[in-house]
Amino acid sequence: MNQRVTRGCVLAVLTLALVLRVAAAIYWHRAAEQEGHLFRLGDSHSYWILADELARGLPYEYGSPDASIFRAPVYPLVLAPCTLIENEQSAVWAARLVGCVLGTIAVGLSMLLASRFYGSFAMLLTGLLAAVYPGAIGMSIVILSEAVFCPLMLVYLWLWQAAWERASVQRAMAVGVAAGCFAGLAILARPSWLLFAPLLFAIGMLLGPKRGRHAAIFVGTMLGIVLVMSPWWIRNASVTGEFVLTTLQVGPSLYDGLHEGASGGSDEGMAFMSQLAREQRAEDDASDSLRSTFEYRLNRRAQRASIEWIKGHPSEVALLAWRKFLRTWSLWPNGGDIGSGTLRAALTVGCFAIVALACMGSFQDRRTKFEESCWVGKFYWLPTVYFTLLHMIFVGSIRYREPAVLVLTVLAGVGLASVLVNLRAQGSASNNRTAI
Repeated sequence: MNQRVTRGCVLAVLTLALVLRVAAAIYWHRAAEQEGHLFRLGDSHSYWILADELARGLPYEYGSPDASIFRAPVYPLVLAPCTLIENEQSAVWAARLVGCVLGTIAVGLSMLLASRFYGSFAMLLTGLLAAVYPGAIGMSIVILSEAVFCPLMLVYLWLWQAAWERASVQRAMAVGVAAGCFAGLAILARPSWLLFAPLLFAIGMLLGPKRGRHAAIFVGTMLGIVLVMSPWWIRNASVTGEFVLTTLQVGPSLYDGLHEGASGGSDEGMAFMSQLAREQRAEDDASDSLRSTFEYRLNRRAQRASIEWIKGHPSEVALLAWRKFLRTWSLWPNGGDIGSGTLRAALTVGCFAIVALACMGSFQDRRTKFEESCWVGKFYWLPTVYFTLLHMIFVGSIRYREPAVLVLTVLAGVGLASVLVNLRAQGSASNNRTAI
C-alpha cells in the first residue's frame, strides 16, 4: 500500500471516528435534555462545577473549602472554556464536541502506536476498531475525565515506545522525560494512573530484555512526572500544609470499595461519608489542636477505617475482590444509565471481540523474530492487568476497563489482519485447486 493511499485511508478512518462520535453525542445530549438532567452521570457535575470556577477565577473547590482537593485539575481545565458559554445546554453540548475531537485524536494515536511495529494494514484495522468500538465512543461523549485521559495515556505509551527504540541509554532517558510529562498529565486527569509507570518498570525488570534501558526510561519518566505534577503539589501544600500526592478522595474511594456491607460497586452514592464527616467533626470539637484542613482529616479517617476493616476481614476482602473483577469484566453491563439492551449488547460484543482479537494478535506477535518487538507487544496488555488489579481493590465497573480495551485495539488490529490474510490465502488456495 503506497503512502498516498495509506494517508487517504487514515483520513477516512479518522473521519468515520469523528462522525460516529458526533452522532452518538447528539443522541446522548437529546436524551439528557428530555430527562432534564444534562450530565446524566453523577461525577460529571463535579467536573463541571470545578471547570466553571477555574474559568471565572474563583477558588478551586467543589461546593465549599472542605472540598478544595476533590478532583485533579486537568479535565476541569479542558472544560473551563466551555463553561463560559451562557446557555448551559449549549455549553454542555460544546463540551461533548470537545470530547468527540479528543476521542478522534485517541483513534489516531492508536494507529500511531500500531504503526511502529506492524504494517499499514494492521495499523488501519487498529484505527477502524478504535473508531467503531462502542466503549471508546462512549468515553468521548460523556462529561467524564476519560475523554482527556485516553489521549494522554496513548501519547505516554507512544513515547515509551519511542524511548525504547533510541540507540543509546542516554537518549532513551531523555525521551523518557517527555513520556513522564504526559504520564503526569494523565495522572492529573485520572489519579488512578499513578502507579502504572512503577508497574511497567517492575515487569520490565523481571521479564523484559535490556533491563538497563528499562531503568533509564523509568528514571526519565519519574523526572517528567515530578516536573508536571510539582505545581499541583505546591498548590495542595499551600492549602493543607501537607503533601498531597493526587487528591483527598483516596481515602473515601478506598472506603467505598472496602467497608462493612460493600458490594463491590459504588452503589451507595458514598452516603457513608456523611457519617464519617459527623464523626470527624465531633472529634475536632473535642480536640485542642487540629492538623491541616477538615478535608485532609476526613480523608485520613476514611483511609484508616478502611484499613482497619481490611485487617479484620481478610476473607471478605478476597470475596469483594472477586466481585469487583466480575463487575469490571461483566459480560452484560448492568444498571446505571445504560438502559438500552441493544447498547448493552453492543458494549459486550465490542469489548470481548477486541479482547479475543488481541489474544490472536499477541500470538502473532510472539512469532516475530525481533525480541524488542515481542516485548513491546506484550506491554499493550499491561493497562488491562493494571486497571483490573486496581479495581479489585477500589470499586469495580465496566467504566474502568474501557481505557485498557482501547489500548488492546493495537493488538486486535494485528489479530484481525492475520485473520483476513489467512482467509485470503485459503481463498486463493481453493481457487487454485479448482483451476487444476
